[in-house]
Amino acid sequence: MRAPSSWDWPRIIYGDWTWFIRDWLDVIRVAFIGGTIVFAAQGRSDVMALAAASIVLLVARIINLPRWFDFGLTVAMTLIAWGTALSLYGGWFYYDKVVHSLSPMAYTPVLYIVLVRLGVVPDPADAIRERRVARIAGIFIIAFAVGLAVGAFYENIEWIEDKFDILGGHFVKGLWDTETDLLCDTAGSLAGATFLTVWALRGWSSRRVTVHAVAPPAATPVERARARPVPHWRQRLDAALSPVAKGALGIALGVVLLVWPSPALRTVGVVVGVGLLAHAALVVSDRLRHPGGERSWWLLEAVVEAGVGILLLGWPGISQAALFYVVGVTAVLLGAVEAASLGGDAHTTRDRWLGGVAAAVAFLLGIAMIGAARRGADTVISLVGVYFVALGVLRLVQALPRPRPRDANQLPPSPDVPSAG
Repeated sequence: MRAPSSWDWPRIIYGDWTWFIRDWLDVIRVAFIGGTIVFAAQGRSDVMALAAASIVLLVARIINLPRWFDFGLTVAMTLIAWGTALSLYGGWFYYDKVVHSLSPMAYTPVLYIVLVRLGVVPDPADAIRERRVARIAGIFIIAFAVGLAVGAFYENIEWIEDKFDILGGHFVKGLWDTETDLLCDTAGSLAGATFLTVWALRGWSSRRVTVHAVAPPAATPVERARARPVPHWRQRLDAALSPVAKGALGIALGVVLLVWPSPALRTVGVVVGVGLLAHAALVVSDRLRHPGGERSWWLLEAVVEAGVGILLLGWPGISQAALFYVVGVTAVLLGAVEAASLGGDAHTTRDRWLGGVAAAVAFLLGIAMIGAARRGADTVISLVGVYFVALGVLRLVQALPRPRPRDANQLPPSPDVPSAG
């Protein structure tokens, strides 16, 4: 008699594996990033489609979409981005219609969830508890309208491109092409809005549900020694010091590279290497001063930055292409790590959006560095400088004091909640 299988199939299929790679959807996300790096290294112009899709998938990771929403968006980005990169639109006549039909089914409910995260529309998970038919109908109407608006906006972009020849492309094949595209967009948006409405009627969560919680890292002796009460004023000061130091470091490095007249390649490597080592030291120091929380990504960030910094300082004969490939890949990797670290619920909305912008900036400029590595050195050095300045500004914004919430006792009672007594 054969022994029962020891494979944990629910965890293999649904996750969660680790904090960074949670399931198969994260594997596809990493594949997108890898494909973007390869296309950028080859200098291909269609890399922007993959870069944009990779950022969309990173944002989906940050806002914690439910698995089925995340899966649909991944399929849509695969059809759109890889269809563009592999020239599938011209190879098969009906490929464009398939994309216009399936993509709205995926992005329509996702866009509604984005509006929920922004506080613009009601959460579908709350609609069934309130038992309001109007709320359910409103969810369907808003989602359907958003899907239609995206499809119409894209057709406008195609017409403007053909009219003014901005990018040198020709997208509109005629009135029949535009009409059928709009019909496919309408059908896909209708299906996506219906899916979201059924989701609301079932009362399912609009956030990813953890099937198997990933065990947090064990506390080190240093962390246990520092786990003692700290005055409130010192907590606020410590919380601001790290972003301020990181922001000042990034701006200083960027300004040096932008102001220095035509720096030598070795100079750029030394400046960037010292900057990465200093940033890694700040990350470690921040972790030692704030042992709590779920920031288990700090070690990977510190190791990557320190390793690349040592590589740049210890390789005096590094070529221009190798230097900017290393810096570009590092920026992409750090952007992905930042996005992954924001996937949990331990972050405020403000931290999520600022971290998301930082991840997108790192990813875009990293891809730009890889794509331009074999071009003029001055252009790529300017990109590196702009990257450090932008990252530094974002860190300084993170250090700004957060608005203190009002006392709950000062708020008027909710009409939906009966008063005590």
